Amino acid sequence: MVAVSLHDVGSRPERARRHCLLRLLPEPSARNVGTVVFESRRTQDAHDRAILTVLRRHGHVTAGMTVRWERASSDAALWTADVVAGIVTGWLGGENLWWPLFEKRVTFLEAGESNR
Repeated sequence: MVAVSLHDVGSRPERARRHCLLRLLPEPSARNVGTVVFESRRTQDAHDRAILTVLRRHGHVTAGMTVRWERASSDAALWTADVVAGIVTGWLGGENLWWPLFEKRVTFLEAGESNR
């Protein structure tokens, strides 16, 4: 699964990542996903873990779901996620060069806003 979080263009990358984690991390938990692996951002990982802790404390992410951070070089799926996210956001912006190769393989699920 590749998560793409749409946000304001002017948002700093750290804020966009935090927003993505807060909005989208509960989704795999609700779908009983056993393990989620994020690409490590080294200095950002501690902040990511703090967000995970808050989500677990509030019951938005189950204790049974394993969450790990790994280097992109450890698993091609981690950098493949960047490619797919780029293709989807490009398509949303009107770029159709790569979208036809992926459109039958992409399913959109909306993680809605909540009062959590």
